[in-house]
Amino acid sequence: MSDRYFQAPLRALAATLALCLLAPTQALAIDGPSAAVAVKALNFVQPKPAKPIPVAIVVDAGQTAAGDAIKGALGADIAAKVVEGGGDIAGAAAVIVVGKADMTAKTAAGQLVIGDMACMEAGRCALSVERQASGAAKYHVNSAALAKTAVAFDKNFQMLVTAH
Repeated sequence: MSDRYFQAPLRALAATLALCLLAPTQALAIDGPSAAVAVKALNFVQPKPAKPIPVAIVVDAGQTAAGDAIKGALGADIAAKVVEGGGDIAGAAAVIVVGKADMTAKTAAGQLVIGDMACMEAGRCALSVERQASGAAKYHVNSAALAKTAVAFDKNFQMLVTAH
């Protein structure tokens, strides 16, 4: 067999590997679909918040478009507003952190802080969602950050989360 026989499949394999290495993983940043799954956790908060559930989406300066994209993905049961890092989050049942904003000093008791995996692992956020390639999602909770928020989840939801 000639080398030509193997060149096309090898090029295809190389291209596939390059795409896998260059493609962002779904758990790196919070986006609209991740946030939409994350806010479903609010249905398990005890006591349940009244609908529409007020949510503040906190973005870094100049990132309002990212916040607007998340806001558009949240659904009808959520009343969301986009605020920059120093903005007002009073009255929100949940705060979605986009980017590097540290809201730990600004959040009030009862506000669930949602972010990406890095935010949750650093203790700046209490909840994160890891979306799987299969379409499934895993909830991750930073136990220490959750304790600071004084948010309590229904026992049924507690079985669905991975505590850190």
